[in-house]
Amino acid sequence: MTVILRCTLIASLFLTAATVLAQTWTVRSSVPQHVYGHAGASLNGKIHLLGGCPTSNWQNTSRLHQVYDPARDEWENKAELPEATAWAMPAVWQGKIYLFGGSYNKPGQGITSSDGAWVYDPRMDRWSKLRNLPEVRMNGFAAAAGDFIYISLGYNRQGPATKGVTEEYKSTYRYDPRKDTYTRLADAPINGCYIASGTHKGKIYAVPGAYDEFGFHGEYTWAEGAVMYEPAADRWTRIDAPRVKKRVFFMTQCSASVIDNGKLWVVGGMGENRQRTETTEYLDLEKLVFVRGPDIAYGRCCGGGGIADGTLVIAGGFFGIADTSKPALPTWVLETRRK
Repeated sequence: MTVILRCTLIASLFLTAATVLAQTWTVRSSVPQHVYGHAGASLNGKIHLLGGCPTSNWQNTSRLHQVYDPARDEWENKAELPEATAWAMPAVWQGKIYLFGGSYNKPGQGITSSDGAWVYDPRMDRWSKLRNLPEVRMNGFAAAAGDFIYISLGYNRQGPATKGVTEEYKSTYRYDPRKDTYTRLADAPINGCYIASGTHKGKIYAVPGAYDEFGFHGEYTWAEGAVMYEPAADRWTRIDAPRVKKRVFFMTQCSASVIDNGKLWVVGGMGENRQRTETTEYLDLEKLVFVRGPDIAYGRCCGGGGIADGTLVIAGGFFGIADTSKPALPTWVLETRRK
């Protein structure tokens, strides 16, 4: 069942200029090994960057596991991923990081979607293999709610060519961490990729950057609004709220979670003019409107991060237009809660 919610631009004026100005981005230590297209997960006050690619080669996926402590402004390395991957879908459940799908470099074919699934135990600093996903999938999202993890959207890519994407997904699965099983649920009302997502008051929210990956229909179909999923009812709702700015390749894509204090953050990316954008906005999850936040210093895209104890962290990605032009090394942070 799909419900359409109509919102207007006027509602976004509830946020005052004083609130925006009270929040500013600050520059912190650089990420030790530059990546983009990595997954981000917040766990125990730290941000974990998982996998990703160097800007010199978007098909050269990695096993990197870099961890940032915003309280100390320090980076450290942890147990590497079992397999090199990028654009995977992370979720945090009961003190562990779960990582689903993503992509890998298949010999003779290039970047290819994966059905792999793993769990990371921080106490043991160890990854363990889970039952594979029912479908190969990358660039969707995973979110924990209650006793389960929910996985949806994204696509199947088979090779790096323009027409490498063979299927865009609306399918949704519930993963049971205790039983290591998947259950098919109601399809989403849209397909989507490059997603900022998270859970708020038992409901899952997702803001896609595009409905279609470039090349599948010849061009991006720029996404608007958001979607909400209610696990208890197995019901999707489409939220028709205008964005502050249409864009793809968020700095908060593939991250778990970028929701804090009722706000789902969407940072940076690439705008319709093909330029990297400084725009920051958030979806107010109580009013269901998008509100402009403090801009980042320079247009930046394709990184990842998360929120740890009220601090939004973004790392990796790049500044320039071409992948190899300007790797983004500094970590940027924003205090998301009003002091």
